[in-house]
Amino acid sequence: MPHRFDGRRLYIADLARRQHAMESAREAMHALTYRVVSRSLRQALAGLPAPTALAGFPELPMHLMAVVVEALETRHFEDHGRLFGASAAHSKAQASALLGRLQRAAGA
Repeated sequence: MPHRFDGRRLYIADLARRQHAMESAREAMHALTYRVVSRSLRQALAGLPAPTALAGFPELPMHLMAVVVEALETRHFEDHGRLFGASAAHSKAQASALLGRLQRAAGA
């Protein structure tokens, strides 16, 4: 990893830890704090190139990497209108099937 991203990576790691602690009930869930941490995480990741972020964070235990990956997936979906990852094709098929059922029900 380039040294210029070290500070940002530590900040992202801290935000991921804080968000996970609230999501797993290790810390009390405060709606405003959660929104601020979640938004801050998305903003910090927005400035980090996806390949750099996907390369991993040695500062984070592997179970916390899921928080970062979820934020990256959300960013990708917002930017491109589609999912990526192992379950993307299955999710697209499920969404298409659901949309088809809803359209048929609305037309009936």
